[in-house]
Amino acid sequence: MSHIVRSSLRLALFGALLLGTVALAAAQQSSADAKGPVPSATGANNLSQAQVDQIIRKFTAKETEFRQALNEYFFRRDALVQVLGMGGQVIGEYHRVSDFTFDDRGNRFEKINFFPMPSFTGVTQEDLEDLGGVNPFALEAAKIDQYNFKYVGKERIDELDLYVFDVSPKIFPKKTFPRFFTGRIWVDDRDLQIVKSKGKGIPETKDNKFPVVETYREQIGKYWFPTYAYADDDLIYDNGTDLRIRMRVKYSDYKVGRGKVTITEIGDAPPESLKPEPETKATPTTPGKPTAGPQFESDRMVDGGMLNGKAVDLPAAKYPSEARSSKVSGQVEVQVVIDQTGKVISAEAISGPDALRQAAVDAAKLARFKPMVVDGVPVRVSGVLTYDFVPK
Repeated sequence: MSHIVRSSLRLALFGALLLGTVALAAAQQSSADAKGPVPSATGANNLSQAQVDQIIRKFTAKETEFRQALNEYFFRRDALVQVLGMGGQVIGEYHRVSDFTFDDRGNRFEKINFFPMPSFTGVTQEDLEDLGGVNPFALEAAKIDQYNFKYVGKERIDELDLYVFDVSPKIFPKKTFPRFFTGRIWVDDRDLQIVKSKGKGIPETKDNKFPVVETYREQIGKYWFPTYAYADDDLIYDNGTDLRIRMRVKYSDYKVGRGKVTITEIGDAPPESLKPEPETKATPTTPGKPTAGPQFESDRMVDGGMLNGKAVDLPAAKYPSEARSSKVSGQVEVQVVIDQTGKVISAEAISGPDALRQAAVDAAKLARFKPMVVDGVPVRVSGVLTYDFVPK
């Protein structure tokens, strides 16, 4: 949540929406790993490391299976975030209702059904990534080796016996993408699936903080699907600013059957796009065979590395007069996110002299790029622009 002054208050959107389980999915486990009994509740608080490792292998394998099954579903998410004032009154609100589906590779696609103009500013790309991410629903197998797992013990919630684990990355991430999770998860001792998570997304910066979010799942068929998430947290920024946010997210209408994915380039949306959209009718692909679900747009993002040579328009940064007179010089690196049309939608200085950073960020926001296409699909790009400030 980037903090922006409005009426002497720092207003921002939350991040880390349901990153509660991003850390844990295992790679495809061998059949030998999947065999063997899971330790019983008896003595569960004193498990050996071998038993703990076995539980981790089993539930991450289950979560990987769940992730694959989720590719066959579409569902609705209703996210409401409120910024609270001194007396607890709502002084800002962000409300977004969307339908989601996934492709065969697990890439997420979103169709926004209802998105009135937010009554506060400060939405960052990390916020949007967390808000729309697949992380509430599935675990990433490729990241299992990047996390530490600490078995806490056994806990009983609503007649369920649960294994409890604390999770954190082995190395603190320096880049804002990809996102990582730090927190706690609860795993059902019978189904070996995550039924609850509580944690936050990292890394944070001095201007971008994220709340602790609790996510609850319910059993729908053979899998446990997220159905509710909640946060009520005070975000403390490095300058001492305190921002209180309250969040409620509901998941519903899980249905088997993929939505038709249509990729479009997204430009500046007209005001009408913020109004509730009518129900989208299925578009037939062959006579008598309508495609289930609404139309969707791509929200995939790739790492573009160093981007200076890829820009079609890269305005030079203005050398701040005060910095010039003080003979402050050096290079500033700016982490940017580029949307599917080639427009910079997020810019943050990650290195360089403080006196030069804002000038570099201002210039980076004006840069333009050709849309990057992966497998014929325009995607968002995260990368770095560099600016050199040399006194003349």
